[in-house]
Amino acid sequence: MAEPLLATDDITVTIEGDTDNSVRVDPVTGTIETDTEDGGMVVHFNANQQAGTQATDDPKEFYKNLCETVGDDRLGTICEELIEQIQTDDNSRKEMLDIRARGLGLMGFKLEQPKSGVGDSASSQDGMSVVTNPLLADGCLRAWANAQAELLPADGPCKVEDWDTNETQANEQLAEDFERDMNFWLVEIATEYVPDTQHMLLWGTIFGGSGIKKVYQNPRLNRPCSESVDVKDFIVSDTTKDLKTCERVTHQITIRPSEMKRLQMKKYYRDIPLQPATAQAPDAVSQRIADQQGTLATPSARPEDMPYTLWETQCELNLPDFAPKEFGERGIALPYLVTIEKDSRTILSIRRDWKPEDEDCRRKQMYVKYPYIPGPGFYGTGLLNVLGNSSAAMTAAWRLALDAAMYGIFPAGLISDECNRQKSSVIRPAPGELSPIQTNGKPIGDMVGPLPWAAGKGQADMMALLDKITQQTKSLGGAIEIPVKEGVKDIPVGTMLAYIEQAAQIMLAAHKGMHTAQSEELTLIADLFRENPESFWKGNKKWKNSWNEQRLFLALNVCTLKPRSDPNVPSHVHRLMKAVGLIQLLEIPAFASLLSPAGILDRVLRAMKEDPTGIRVSPPPPSGQPSPDELTAAAKLKEADNKGQKVQVDAAKIAVDAKNRERELAGEETIERERLAQTAITHASDNKKAAVDSVHKASTHGLAVAQAAHDAVIDHGELAIKAHEATKPEPPPTDGGT
Repeated sequence: MAEPLLATDDITVTIEGDTDNSVRVDPVTGTIETDTEDGGMVVHFNANQQAGTQATDDPKEFYKNLCETVGDDRLGTICEELIEQIQTDDNSRKEMLDIRARGLGLMGFKLEQPKSGVGDSASSQDGMSVVTNPLLADGCLRAWANAQAELLPADGPCKVEDWDTNETQANEQLAEDFERDMNFWLVEIATEYVPDTQHMLLWGTIFGGSGIKKVYQNPRLNRPCSESVDVKDFIVSDTTKDLKTCERVTHQITIRPSEMKRLQMKKYYRDIPLQPATAQAPDAVSQRIADQQGTLATPSARPEDMPYTLWETQCELNLPDFAPKEFGERGIALPYLVTIEKDSRTILSIRRDWKPEDEDCRRKQMYVKYPYIPGPGFYGTGLLNVLGNSSAAMTAAWRLALDAAMYGIFPAGLISDECNRQKSSVIRPAPGELSPIQTNGKPIGDMVGPLPWAAGKGQADMMALLDKITQQTKSLGGAIEIPVKEGVKDIPVGTMLAYIEQAAQIMLAAHKGMHTAQSEELTLIADLFRENPESFWKGNKKWKNSWNEQRLFLALNVCTLKPRSDPNVPSHVHRLMKAVGLIQLLEIPAFASLLSPAGILDRVLRAMKEDPTGIRVSPPPPSGQPSPDELTAAAKLKEADNKGQKVQVDAAKIAVDAKNRERELAGEETIERERLAQTAITHASDNKKAAVDSVHKASTHGLAVAQAAHDAVIDHGELAIKAHEATKPEPPPTDGGT
């Protein structure tokens, strides 16, 4: 029998020579059952999980939903364990939610109807006044307005720092484009960023002590998203101190049925039938918010329109089939992102929660915590904890004072029960009116008497106490008040700077924490563009053609996004106070010669957020020197004189040039005549030379002819002699040799 062939989605089993059904495959779980010859059976559970053992580097495949390959039995076990753990985390923060609900009542944002009498109250100890002291609301709104101005300025919340210094001009242009389009994306494309940040700063960071931002790839919008998460929907055990080290982080999400079907259609969640959602019992915070807004805490909707409640949790699971080999063999739990539908207790998705390139498999950071004051627990300390008790005391004192004033103007009293013929004990005569009373024949003073208390007693002491509480709590809350009274300019600069430092210590500490959190948030947003680069320029009609994937990755590598706020300047008030200090330094003679008045003025105008155009002019000249206008007029007059002199010089030059031209023409004419005469002489000489040459050539030719004739005669004579010698007879031999 051949080995089974395993695929990612399907299981194909090839069997040779086996038709007795000895190998059986479960198409759902992938379990393979093989009969053995001895009557036994070998079971291979969840065989199709082998396809998911090796993770791919493709983000879409790496972060895909693993529910289909885990198996229903294992999913059920994981679901029940996680629900139990999340409920334990939720129970650990119930007191925090109750405190938060009571604190919402101290804000005084609910408009209530004053009581007409003590009988209208739930307790006999309550008075008629329902006023709420705005101490807590005042502190929260001041801090919120300042934080919003610093973290969300009009020219965009971020800037670019620390770009590569090599190829300065190109990288500087890249940094400018990245900063411009990143601010455009945060304000114009990610339209949820600004309002969610505003809401989070007020109700999360400043009021409650910690605001939560969720930075993730939104499957519905198909782009990075940074949304605020209300603390009541953010379930973390209060025993932890840090998001990076806590065991579980759970976000409670409400989602409409139509959105749920869309996500199931996109395969983001399991496409399984879900039972209709049921109404959830509201927590204390939701109930208080509904009371303040005059709405129902539980929405009244048809069962089919009731939103689903999801628990999306970052947790650790031991799934060796989807973990790297070194972790799976040792059974080490790794981070996963699990989504559970709360009502049906069903897992909709399980995804790896670490980056593909991370060999240590550390959990991805999805949430950013904006702190106000570090608290003993995870949720921190806000102005609710700092000013809550003082605000409650001030509210009680205000109500007592108003009730005392009410009784002082309309005193109460006692009436004898012998006035049995009186129909009512409530007697309210109008001004100028006499109301009858049945006294049963006795004096009226014996039948009706005032209560034995003195109206207004202790009012002065109470008002002094209220002023002291207000002053101390404002200082504790970090409120800054600028001294604007007469004579403030005479305050020494050292005293002014010390005042600034003392008044802004708490605000500065809180601002640094929020500045660091926003820097962390911007880094997470930029990191998400690596997975979906097109979402950065999609929707940017003006500048989208200047970006592509390569240029965006270069910007992400060489540029660092930072908040536009200054971590050392917590507020605009602080900035103005420093500007006043610079002006005072300029007034000190010892420093005046070392400082630039124009530079200080520029800094002051920037601190005031004023455009210097039309405001800043050149300084007046010292005494005894002409004014700038006089210098300008003198310069113009000198320029006119120079122009007149130039005209005269040009005219004289033109006249000289004319005379010179005439002389040049006369000289040229003389030269031309001389040249013609020289040419004639030259031609005559040439003719004479030609004649001489002709005679010379003729004589030379005659001599050559004569020489040729002479040579011919000589040659002829030599030939005749040779011919004669050739015909001459030889002489006879002599006998001298015999």
